[in-house]
Amino acid sequence: MKTIKLYIAVSILFISGCATNYTPENKQLLEDSKFYQLYIDDNGRLLNPASKNAVKDESAYVDGILKNFKEMKEKNPKLVLTIFIHGGLNTFDSATSRVKRVKNEILKDGKYPLFISWNSEAFSNYGDHLFFLRRGEESSVLGPLSSPFVLLEDGLRSIARLPASTYNVLFGQNSVRINYYSEEEIAADKSLKNLEPQGFVIHDSPNDTGLGFWDWALVWNPVKLVTAPFVDGLGTGAWDSMLRRADLVLKKDKAFNGENGKVSDTAVTLFFNSLGKKFPSQKIDLVGHSMGTIIANNIISKYPKLHFENITYMAAACSVKDLEYVVAPYLKNNSASTFYNLTLNPYRDLSENMAFDFVPRGSLLIWIDQTFGATNSFQDRTAGYWFNIVRAASSTFKDSDVRNRVHLTQFGISGDSPKSHGDFGEYDFWNESFWRGEIAQ
Repeated sequence: MKTIKLYIAVSILFISGCATNYTPENKQLLEDSKFYQLYIDDNGRLLNPASKNAVKDESAYVDGILKNFKEMKEKNPKLVLTIFIHGGLNTFDSATSRVKRVKNEILKDGKYPLFISWNSEAFSNYGDHLFFLRRGEESSVLGPLSSPFVLLEDGLRSIARLPASTYNVLFGQNSVRINYYSEEEIAADKSLKNLEPQGFVIHDSPNDTGLGFWDWALVWNPVKLVTAPFVDGLGTGAWDSMLRRADLVLKKDKAFNGENGKVSDTAVTLFFNSLGKKFPSQKIDLVGHSMGTIIANNIISKYPKLHFENITYMAAACSVKDLEYVVAPYLKNNSASTFYNLTLNPYRDLSENMAFDFVPRGSLLIWIDQTFGATNSFQDRTAGYWFNIVRAASSTFKDSDVRNRVHLTQFGISGDSPKSHGDFGEYDFWNESFWRGEIAQ
C-alpha cells in the first residue's frame, strides 16, 4: 500500500512536466526510424526504435544515418540537417511515435530530421534516485540497501520544506495579479522596453493577463498546502536523476571507471564526431525543448566547430547562465548563426495547473526556479520563462554584433499558440515562421 501511495504521489508530481502523450505506433511502421532517431537509454546505450533492444554495433547504426542523409542530400543539395532533442518525462513510446508522426512533414519542408531521444520517464528516474544512484553514480549493492534511508530523507525534506512550500503557495507562483504588478513584472517591463533599442529582435505577443474565471477560481485551494511539500520532497530527487540522464546522452559512466576513449562514447557522440569529419560545412538547425536545451548546450560546448545555423530553444529548462557561457560565445564566434528563445506567455507558465488544481500551480519552469533547481542567483533561473529572459538578455548577450541575431519570442495567451509547457511539440517546431511566433494569435 505504501508503494502504491508513493507512485501516486510521484505521478501527480510530474503530470505538469514537458512530455506530450502520443499513441504508440506498430513496430513495423517504425523500422525506418533508425535513419532518423538516436535513442539513448538510462545507461547511455543506443536502442533500436523498432525493437527497443540495445544496438550491438552503434558505429554501423550511425553510419547508416549518415549514408541515408548523404543520399538524400545528393538529391536535394539544400537539405538542412534538423536535430530535435525532447525534454523530460518522455517514454520510449512517446519519443519513437513522435518520429513517425512528424518525420515526413519535416522532410517535405526540405529538412532532414534527426531526433535525439533519451529515457526521461518519471517512475524510472525516481526509482533510480531511490534505489541506485548515490552521489551521481550507480551503486548496485549499497543503493538498494540504503533506499529506506533515502525515502526517509525525502519524507523529512518534505517536512523541512513546509515553510518554504507554504510561502510559494500563498505568495509565490499562485498569487493572483489583480490591479498591481509584482516586482518581477515591473523589472521585466522595464527591461523589455530597452531590448529592441539595444539590437535584440523581439516577437512579442500582448503581455496581458487575459485568463478566464476557471484559471483563477481555485488558486487558493487549501489542499495545495498539503501536496506542496511532497512535490518538493519527492520531485527534487527525480529531477536530479533526470539531469544525470541528460549528461549520459553524450558520455557513458564508463568514462569515469578507467575505461576512457571510444568505449565511453555514446551513439550521439559517435554521430557528431563522424558528422564533423564527413560534412564539416553542413548547416544544422538545433532545436531543443525544455530539458533538451541542457543537452543542446552540452553539444554546442563539445562541438563548437560545427555550423549550427539556427539554435532554437523552446521553453528552455537550462539556466540563463548556460546561455551566457555557451550560446553567447558560440554566436560571437559564428557570425552566420542565429538564436531563437521561445517562451509561453508568462501568465500561462504561472497559471498552469493539474490534478483539479490540488497541487501547486506553475509549469515545470516555475517548479524548477522555485523548488527543484539550485537557484543561488538570478542567473540560475530558467531561460525559457519570459520574465527571466527579458530581464537577463542584456547581460547575457553583451556584444552588439550578437544581439541582432538573438530572437526573443513570446507566444500569445490566446489564439492558436502553445498554452502549456508540453505544447511546443504540437506545432511545426522545425520552421522559422514558428520560431518567430508567426501563427494566429
